[in-house]
Amino acid sequence: MKETKPTCKSHIFCLGFLLIVSMAISCQRQKAAPFVIGADISFVPQTESRGAYYKDVTGEEKAICLIMSDRHFNNIRLRLFVNPEAERGYSNDGFCGLEETVKMAKRVKDAGMDFTLDFHYSDTWADPDKQFKPSAWEGQTGEELENTLYEYTKMALNTFKEAGAAPDIIQIGNEISHGMVWPEGKVLDNATEENWAALMGLYNAGEKACREVLPEAKLMIHLALGGENILCREFLDKMNKYDAEYDIIGLSYYERWHETYNDLKTNLYDLSARYNKPVCVAEYGASKDNIKIINDIVRSVPNNMGYGTMAWEPTRVLFNREGQASEEIFSIYDNIYAQYSNPDSQPDVVQPFERTINIEKPVIGADISFVPQSEDRGATYSDNGEEKDVLEILKDHKFNWIRLRLFVDPDAENGYSRDGNGYCGLEKTLEMAKRVKAAGMKFLLDFHYSDTWADPGKQFKPSAWKDLHGSALEGKIYSYTNETVKRFIDEGVRPDMIQVGNEINNGMVWPQGKLPEGKEKVDSDEEMESFCVLLRCASAAVRAADPGITIMVHIACGGQNPESVAFFDKIISRDVKFDVIGQSYYPEYHGTLDELESNLNDLVVRYEKPIFVVEYHHNRKEVNDIVHNIPNGMGLGTFIWEPTSSRWGGLFNRDGSTNENMDIYPELYTNYTN
Repeated sequence: MKETKPTCKSHIFCLGFLLIVSMAISCQRQKAAPFVIGADISFVPQTESRGAYYKDVTGEEKAICLIMSDRHFNNIRLRLFVNPEAERGYSNDGFCGLEETVKMAKRVKDAGMDFTLDFHYSDTWADPDKQFKPSAWEGQTGEELENTLYEYTKMALNTFKEAGAAPDIIQIGNEISHGMVWPEGKVLDNATEENWAALMGLYNAGEKACREVLPEAKLMIHLALGGENILCREFLDKMNKYDAEYDIIGLSYYERWHETYNDLKTNLYDLSARYNKPVCVAEYGASKDNIKIINDIVRSVPNNMGYGTMAWEPTRVLFNREGQASEEIFSIYDNIYAQYSNPDSQPDVVQPFERTINIEKPVIGADISFVPQSEDRGATYSDNGEEKDVLEILKDHKFNWIRLRLFVDPDAENGYSRDGNGYCGLEKTLEMAKRVKAAGMKFLLDFHYSDTWADPGKQFKPSAWKDLHGSALEGKIYSYTNETVKRFIDEGVRPDMIQVGNEINNGMVWPQGKLPEGKEKVDSDEEMESFCVLLRCASAAVRAADPGITIMVHIACGGQNPESVAFFDKIISRDVKFDVIGQSYYPEYHGTLDELESNLNDLVVRYEKPIFVVEYHHNRKEVNDIVHNIPNGMGLGTFIWEPTSSRWGGLFNRDGSTNENMDIYPELYTNYTN
């Protein structure tokens, strides 16, 4: 035994040395691999058929592939529809069909660039909103459908191969985060294991064809989840479970749908390390403002695992209407190429950051959104017989936060303020926010995403958005939220906290964002994905405007624990990013004080997020004490609803004078701060 030990150590040393050498060679190969500067220009044959042509920066007319190759693009992606000439297909002229795509692929190869083939497995667009089964495959399911997908994929790849235009990278499906070839391959938030098995069976059929025909080609899984780490991991873990192979993780990244740049960065870093695969931004909408940012993020992925990027249909950015190349935009790509060609040069990218919550306790807050309206009707406010500004009175009684609601267009036909005064609209809310900040108080902005009241019983879509559906509505939620927050910041009244929606336990922006109501939500197998996407867009819009603003998700389930848990389990599982929980508590709707206390205590332990009672009126002391006594200091405070109303908050009388209910707040503040 003693004699064998040196031999074993020797073998171990040799094996270890070989492993180190192998890893070193692998690292050198990774370093040597060129960064993909790519683009999807599938529209080009179609636009050329309508008379479009392209000129380089000198004004010389030239083939677009040569122009792009000369300016350091090295990979072109082309989409492929099964039968675009079908009745509900993409093109009567066959654009993006097999014949036209083979022609364009040959042009790409002749220009010295690599070629990525994007199977849509549809007669028209396939994306998260739609993955329509090709008309020729209708009626097929199970193994028959898998065999059809396999044979089609094999036939298409052989056609490219025989034409001398074999793809270097293959996408088995386009943006398949919600599956492909619906309904068989559909996976939303309510997907069963049977649904996942069906999708992976289809994917594996495509994978088998790719490996048989083009074993050297790389397979890229393409998900429309740029910054959604939880959802990416859910999908990729399922792929591992079903032995579905891929070589590159490809993500779409559009600012309106896929979170912030920081989320993208965090996701790419995590996925590359977790799954040991190169990562690629397989689609992004190129502009002079984001090309460098997005490419630098991908390039900065540790261990040279940033594979590259693909700008989606950038010809409108790269060329003007007359087809003239833009020196400004092409120069950005030139500079990227020059920088990335130097192996010792890395982009200056700030490392991913963790969000923190810096809210000083106790928050004693009030929603006084009615005040401008009441004042215009002659209301005044007084304390101990002395007339004062309502904010001064509240501050004197230790209130330190004010909440203001915001409607999209209160002057709309069915809006809140149809008299044209714009109450609770943007301009009026800005005016009131300036008064709040001038009084030295913190400010919570409450987006209603409606022209009028939004609550569990109604979440009406704004009239200006009535024709928006699907991704268009999601994008509008983002742009409206982002532009509004920036306006507040520009006006010097940056919100300290923002609610993305008001009492949204039954959803928002109905019908697209509607959820099962009340107890029906518990153990529900209804799809809630649409709502969660809307909420993700709203959250991302705030964080993109200012990552330091605290984000609250507000539901009206004060004493209803099963409904609260069902709601938050769902949105967290769908990657909605938020910082604090807000609950409404009205005893006539939301149970007893004991039920409120039990629910809040459970939620902060379960989700490790601070909590507010962001609306209440009765049981003033009891509600505040319950929140203050939440374990681990996770109860941050409360907001009384409309304290100037004698009917609701009841801190003022009808004549605007304070009453005895106001007097408890200084005492509460003293007790809580001691």
